[in-house]
Amino acid sequence: MSQSYYDILEIDQHATNADIKKSFRLLALKHHPDKNKSNESHQKFLQIVEAYEVLSDENSRRKYDLMNSSSNRSSSFTTSWTPSADLSKFYSYDVIKNWQVPNKSTGGMWDIGEKENLGMWKTTLALFGSLACVAVFIIILSN
Repeated sequence: MSQSYYDILEIDQHATNADIKKSFRLLALKHHPDKNKSNESHQKFLQIVEAYEVLSDENSRRKYDLMNSSSNRSSSFTTSWTPSADLSKFYSYDVIKNWQVPNKSTGGMWDIGEKENLGMWKTTLALFGSLACVAVFIIILSN
């Protein structure tokens, strides 16, 4: 018997969309072909993406749950899912790594990706450096 999409994403059937996204992000980063080069990991990654695409869409999740309910165990949910040609564009390691994870923090600059966070720190340092230069210039002129 094959694993359910919930088992693949290591969540229960009552998981919220935020739970699904969080679990997908963690598992996708762990098994991403750019990070883990084994063939088994690549196959696992494709399963994770398929499960995420079905469960993250409200309509397809409802259909999946209906087809896999206890009264319909004999007819399992089958999809004709195939990875899109742009799989690497939408699910690249860097894109997934920089996804905003809901409920990760209370907001502000900590809820952005690493790239943007680094940019904010560089900007802050540049502003403080400029302020220091202006302060030194004022001190020199006042003497």
